[in-house]
Amino acid sequence: MVFRAAVMGDFHGHIHHFRAVTRTLRHAGIDLLLGVGDVGFDFPGAHRGKVEKKMRLLLEQNGIDFIWAAGNHDNHDTLERLVLNPDGTRRISDRNSNLPNGSVLEINGVRIGALGGAFSVDKAWRTAGRDWWPQEEPTREEAERLVAECAKGPRLDILLTHDVPMGVEGLKGMDGLSKKTIERANQTRLLLQEAVEKVRPKALFAGHWHQRLRSGITWDDGTATMVEVLAAEQSWAGNLVQVLVDPEGEVEVSPLEIQVTFPA
Repeated sequence: MVFRAAVMGDFHGHIHHFRAVTRTLRHAGIDLLLGVGDVGFDFPGAHRGKVEKKMRLLLEQNGIDFIWAAGNHDNHDTLERLVLNPDGTRRISDRNSNLPNGSVLEINGVRIGALGGAFSVDKAWRTAGRDWWPQEEPTREEAERLVAECAKGPRLDILLTHDVPMGVEGLKGMDGLSKKTIERANQTRLLLQEAVEKVRPKALFAGHWHQRLRSGITWDDGTATMVEVLAAEQSWAGNLVQVLVDPEGEVEVSPLEIQVTFPA
């Protein structure tokens, strides 16, 4: 049996983008959506909870299950309080779940891990507990937990991160960042690199930098990790990909263009 899913980049609570993604998946016959964070989950304010309610309806209407790693622009206070599903994911609604950092989830024999989060380079203009959270970055303890969980079974097929490991070539930085900010942000990238080198997943999916990049890391044992960095919302050709894992465990990733309109 071939495992088939889609992976989406950041979308920051943009519900019209999420509507187009879920409809695209329904028309493509894909019922599982994985995410790399920056869902814009549970931001306080006048519209709190409305995005999640609309997401629940769209997932139900289109028959999609959504499982995602946390980004830096998600409410970590709320995530930490959520009730766990039997599979270890955090329950948001019937079809919407967060995969905690350091966890490994198995679906139809495919092993999926998470080590989300990143440093907010714009946190000086944000407010703690409202649109920025101190727990936004993955910790060394979470990285060690991931390594330990991965060691319990076959090689990890898919790793969902938010930031990009330091060893990935070709990533473009954001304009206008100071050297100090870049060095601080790189602390998470270095931690990810350490964890990924120990885990050596077959494929890694990330976001955060709002760009589309296909890259990879080759390891000293001859194995390699394909790296897919996904663009943010409104990038109709760069925010969504399809991932297939065949019965032999080979992973294939291909573009999946988001459709805005559909034939009647």
